[in-house]
Amino acid sequence: MRLYLVRHGQTAWNAEEKAQGHTDIPLDETGIRQARCLAEAFSNVPIDLILSSDLQRSLRTAETVAAARGVPIEVTPLLRERSFGIWEGMPYAEIGRLSGNAVSEQGLRSLYEACPEGGESLQMTWDRIKAMTERLRDQAGNTLVVAHGGVCALMLSQLIRGNLDTSRAFRFHNCAITELIRRPDGSFQLVQFNNASHLESAEPLNNAAIR
Repeated sequence: MRLYLVRHGQTAWNAEEKAQGHTDIPLDETGIRQARCLAEAFSNVPIDLILSSDLQRSLRTAETVAAARGVPIEVTPLLRERSFGIWEGMPYAEIGRLSGNAVSEQGLRSLYEACPEGGESLQMTWDRIKAMTERLRDQAGNTLVVAHGGVCALMLSQLIRGNLDTSRAFRFHNCAITELIRRPDGSFQLVQFNNASHLESAEPLNNAAIR
């Protein structure tokens, strides 16, 4: 079984380096082009199922591939990005500052426990997606997962038996492809990570594309 992890196409808030969370932002023009390039990249790749977050930036990306390939999509809120609650729409730099303040003011053990009002901590998001990761360990057939940058990082870390610290090492370009193979013992081997070579015609990509 081959598993592909893909972050959705670019949105305006990606370009502005703002946290989207559960805010349902659409793809921008670059994101639409990226999704088309992604579909072309998978034109000759066997896929049996596409799993997608229900937020439109992810679902529209997944639908572009599905329409070109005739592959069924299963939509689930389990694959949503971390909810940033009242922090949504803020620059990531500001969220980093607020998270640090929460740790010191609330006596938290780590940044992973910092939780905005109405949102999720990173630990809560990690726990939420565990059910999907465990499903993938037994999934039959080649599967494409279209989700969000943060969720892809957490999921990849779980698949390779890492932890929250491991997930911080991963950053995903919009519509880049990460590929894993499931071995007979159930473990996953990373074949390619964050491959964006198919996106040249969808440029320009900016630095925000990897957040």
